[in-house]
Amino acid sequence: MTIHKIADTIMPTGYTFQQELLLTALERQATTGRLMTNPRVTGFTSFAKAVLNFINDKKAPKTCKNLYNYLVANGYYIDIHAERNNRKVI
Repeated sequence: MTIHKIADTIMPTGYTFQQELLLTALERQATTGRLMTNPRVTGFTSFAKAVLNFINDKKAPKTCKNLYNYLVANGYYIDIHAERNNRKVI
């Protein structure tokens, strides 16, 4: 039996569960100034550093708001926003 970590589950957006949560946390911090949780639970000192760890883009800005705007402009949030807009409210 293979043990599968929930963090590695591929979501409908194509990102892993962990990546999608990190992108959501970065978005929330950049747009509202509020943290979803302490970023140190990611193993990094900020959500921006955690996201930079998996996007592997040397041109990406290092600060939260600039990184978020860069990622939006480069299409990283297209599927996340589309998935969020297609959710059905029960």
